[in-house]
Amino acid sequence: MTDLNEKRLALIPVLAESSKSRQIGRTALMKYFYFLQTLRNVPLGYRFTLYSYGPFDSDVLSDLSDAESLGVVESEPVLYSGGYGYQIRSSTKSNWIKKKVSPFLKEHRPDIKWVSKTFGSLKSAELELVSTIIYVDREAAQKKEKVSLVELSNRVHEVKPHFNQNRIQIFAQDLASRKLLQAAK
Repeated sequence: MTDLNEKRLALIPVLAESSKSRQIGRTALMKYFYFLQTLRNVPLGYRFTLYSYGPFDSDVLSDLSDAESLGVVESEPVLYSGGYGYQIRSSTKSNWIKKKVSPFLKEHRPDIKWVSKTFGSLKSAELELVSTIIYVDREAAQKKEKVSLVELSNRVHEVKPHFNQNRIQIFAQDLASRKLLQAAK
């Protein structure tokens, strides 16, 4: 196991512990890793691409599977009215991995708290939307484009037509007011 893998594995229980309910779902885990890497520059080495539910990297699910196998976290399926999801909780066996990468966790504790505080109250669909807005914004910034919030919202709506355009604009305005967008003006 590489040093990077150990850091990623240790972050999973830490992120679960940082939530109010002391557990998170797979969507939240995926998006929190995306936010940590993209918005806070935490060096996680993921290569996120846009997928059905927003930014996605299969390595996150692989890391989760490894964490479950090592007993670092416990994950169980849960039924919701719209289907099912998972609840990921820290295990008492997670201390060894957290101890092993404690300098990394200590360095990025403010980033972890920020992600939890900023996005912890959002539901899965809202995390999907917010992360997609940021992804589309970063794509435009990478191309050195400046786009209005309306244009950014239009681009997101093209990718995510199931979201109301007004709702997209509200979330985009909120992200812009927090200075989390780069291309949108």
